[in-house]
Amino acid sequence: MNSTYKALLYILLSALTIACQSTKVPEWYNLPLPNNSDYISAVGEGRSLEQAKKSALSNINAALWTQVNSSFSMNDTHRSINDKNYSNAYVNNAINTKTANIAFSGVEYINIANNDTHFYAQAQIKKSNIISQLTSDLRNINQKAEAQLDKLAHQDALQWWLTNKDSAAFNDYTRVRLAMLSSLSPAHGIDAQSLDKLNSLSAKVKSNILIHIQTSKSDKKMAQIIADKLSNEGIKTTMHNTSASTHNLKLVSDLRQSIMAEAYISTKITALQLKDRNNNTISSSEIISTGNSLSNYQISKEGAERHFSTLVDERGLWPALGLTL
Repeated sequence: MNSTYKALLYILLSALTIACQSTKVPEWYNLPLPNNSDYISAVGEGRSLEQAKKSALSNINAALWTQVNSSFSMNDTHRSINDKNYSNAYVNNAINTKTANIAFSGVEYINIANNDTHFYAQAQIKKSNIISQLTSDLRNINQKAEAQLDKLAHQDALQWWLTNKDSAAFNDYTRVRLAMLSSLSPAHGIDAQSLDKLNSLSAKVKSNILIHIQTSKSDKKMAQIIADKLSNEGIKTTMHNTSASTHNLKLVSDLRQSIMAEAYISTKITALQLKDRNNNTISSSEIISTGNSLSNYQISKEGAERHFSTLVDERGLWPALGLTL
């Protein structure tokens, strides 16, 4: 048997094998989903059983989102909390898919099948389970927000703000769950009042923070580096001592210079200490930066200052100041 004949035979056998593969889709997969007031159902397919299940779960989320959109036909629906209006404009298809998808518990897979190329799954979940989970999630969000609101009276304002500065990131997360819960149980009585208060208070606290950066003339460059980085975070700073300051950041550096192998080496050991208005130490840290030059000490000193800026960026501004997030 020559090589050409063998190759043709192999191609023929491969074609026959592919032709014999079963690609039949299970009957239930293409049937209309049952109209059950107690359940939400969906089907999915994939190259593996895991993919098929994930696809079915994603389609359950899509079915819920369709229900949300039909429940809120107007995007300018409003709800009133303490005389403040909060728009329900988030109830639309523009919402981020990752935000809209919720990992529900209690999912049942009532049909599983596969052929030679694909797996198929039909999933369902009780609406009461969804309502219970959404209610629990929203209550947990509110409880955490309430706990943070209470802490402000006993905690430094800057440290409190650092803990809560990303609270607004929960807005979409919360609004999606509120929208879904409202579509399933219109009289649920749950809101995001505490989270709204937390977001508002966090912005207010941030606007009131003013850090006085105290340093010597020789360290003005380092101080300006820190001031610029704080400004990028939206925190106000001043180089002057004023009663309006809420915090004092003292920056002291020890400059050490030497010549090694004809190179001018500058090392700056910078101590940073942050205190509140009552002179209580909030944090402290130390940053060691270096620079070198073949020309003179001034250039190597400037290199040490640039290295200082790089180290602050690498650590992150707040950890570099000794504050943990």
